[in-house]
Amino acid sequence: CNTGFGNCDGDDSNGCETNLTNTVTNCGTCGRTCTFANGNPACTAGACTLASCAAGFGNCDNNPANGCETPTADDRNNCGACGNRCASNAICFAGACRSVCSSPLIVCNNTCVNPTNDNANCGTCGTVCPTTPANGAGACTNRVCTVTCNRGFANCDNMVGNGCETNITTSVTNCGACGRACTFANAAATCAAGVCQMGACATGFADCDGNPANGCEVNVNTDNANCGACSQQIGRAHV
Repeated sequence: CNTGFGNCDGDDSNGCETNLTNTVTNCGTCGRTCTFANGNPACTAGACTLASCAAGFGNCDNNPANGCETPTADDRNNCGACGNRCASNAICFAGACRSVCSSPLIVCNNTCVNPTNDNANCGTCGTVCPTTPANGAGACTNRVCTVTCNRGFANCDNMVGNGCETNITTSVTNCGACGRACTFANAAATCAAGVCQMGACATGFADCDGNPANGCEVNVNTDNANCGACSQQIGRAHV
């Protein structure tokens, strides 16, 4: 056969009867049929091409491999045509946007919801607020997922998903409140019932004034007035 033609019916008497450059059922070679989902195919220069989409569908991702993948009759983001997005309070019906909800309601899954307090659609469709986070209770408040912590717990990392993750009654870095760290000079620190407690002094130091605010303030290895222990003074030799 000459270039661009084929003997696709296997009958030599009629020669190379098929034009392989433009025949949809024999495109480029005999037996290759062009098909596109929800689309009308064409054969151009021996290659399958998407000529047009069927009514109610669009090639909105510009990928002919999956054909006309978008149902423009009811897709709110591509209503009637690719890229034609309906307002948040409207649905797409028969390829046209129709307002169905009054402000502040919006459409999610063809249902009017209130994004200011809807736990399943908080602020936007599909944003789900956890209602039973760890050590607290969750809710959608003014379009934002929030968490109310149980007594003795706090959301110190500001992440709603893991709830009130910090026990502020025992956390040395968040004692009684987020960000309140227990530190004492030259001493260990603990948090008990949300209050910082000074632990044992580091070796070589002592709390001689009984004031935990300044920790273990005395170096008993070098302090003449508190040598080895608090109030233990070095005597002066008389010659």
